[in-house]
Amino acid sequence: MKTVNNIVLTLFLIGFCSWGWAQEFVRYNLMDCIEEALEANYSVRISRVQLEVAKNNVTLSPFLPSLSAFARQSQTNNHSNQEYVDHTKASVDSKTDDYRFGPTFSWRLFDGFAMFLSFNKQKELLHSGELNFRSDVEMMVMDLSNQYYQIITIQNQVGIVQQLVDISRLRYEQALLKYNIGTISGLECQQARTHFNADSSSLIVQKQSLKNAYIRLFRTMGIPLDSKITIQDTIVPETKLLLEELWTSALEKNTELLLLRQGEVIAEYDLSLARASRYPTFDFSSGYTFSVVQTPFASSTILNQTRGSNWGFSLTVPIFNGFTVNRQIRGAKLGVERTALQYEQREQSVLASLFQEYNVYTDNLQMIDFETQNAEVAYSNVDAAMESYRLGSISGIEFRDIQLGYLNAVDRKLRAIYQAKLSEVALLLLAGAIF
Repeated sequence: MKTVNNIVLTLFLIGFCSWGWAQEFVRYNLMDCIEEALEANYSVRISRVQLEVAKNNVTLSPFLPSLSAFARQSQTNNHSNQEYVDHTKASVDSKTDDYRFGPTFSWRLFDGFAMFLSFNKQKELLHSGELNFRSDVEMMVMDLSNQYYQIITIQNQVGIVQQLVDISRLRYEQALLKYNIGTISGLECQQARTHFNADSSSLIVQKQSLKNAYIRLFRTMGIPLDSKITIQDTIVPETKLLLEELWTSALEKNTELLLLRQGEVIAEYDLSLARASRYPTFDFSSGYTFSVVQTPFASSTILNQTRGSNWGFSLTVPIFNGFTVNRQIRGAKLGVERTALQYEQREQSVLASLFQEYNVYTDNLQMIDFETQNAEVAYSNVDAAMESYRLGSISGIEFRDIQLGYLNAVDRKLRAIYQAKLSEVALLLLAGAIF
């Protein structure tokens, strides 16, 4: 296996020589990426603002009185013509200025407990806002994790294709040497050249995919797309996830199920609020008024100034409003029924998704073992085939088939590892344990 080992050693030396250039980049692991995204990701930032809106809506205002002040000014101008019985005439102009101002105070003392229900509903809406924020963070973490592991997979694929290019280059050099000394035909040499060019093109495509994968990761993180960040990591799937434990955790912690449970609680409050409309309301109000009325052209009183306070209680009893309350209560009951059905539907959907994803997860774990063995055998075949090709025991086409067999075996192994990790992340998301 000297030939392939020499190629691997060459790749290591190339990487070592470029180590100084790589120092310009900052190495990130998955947690570094997540921490960065929690601060800069636009979806998370928007969700955080929405959570602040929900916090702002929780207020004691339904229990508190209201105090306001008023001021009013009006002027009345009248012109009147009068004719008396003795046929004398008179023309009279009058102007009245009216100034009023003062504070008013009102306080609802009872409204069928609606104020308590409204306050509790706002607290439940805040809890829903927190769950929505958690859901957005979970989805961001899942997307970012998938992109992170995709980058690792593509980097490994780049390394394999680079090995393929180096092997193809070595084969082409040997074929060219044999052609020059006349031991093989020009067709064999051209085939070697064609395969070398094809592998070089594949390497360019893989590197382009890697660059685009980094751009998608940076976009998810919410950082500049030309950031100097590199990822050097290994994908190690968790092999001890149990379906029963995942399902138990999902029933308790799955964010979507928690949100739907919260929706049931809020629907119950809506029903109670609708029923509260049947109760009477009891209010207390008071105020103080200062009034000045000026009539400068009046014959008797030219100034009237009053001041005083007022207070009182009022009771309002709903008797009939066109069955509006009955309709609202009926709608609220239907809302409670709808949220209960939505929870049952989503619970079944989560269970189905959990079973399906767990099957994919276990299947890929088995495939990892199979493809690891296949890759090891294919690696040995490439080294033996390289020596046989050098000695002329096999043709270039046969060597190419062995070479591509090695590439496909390693690619299947990488994909199985990647898919197993994606399924693992999806299972943790469904179980409410992604972070």
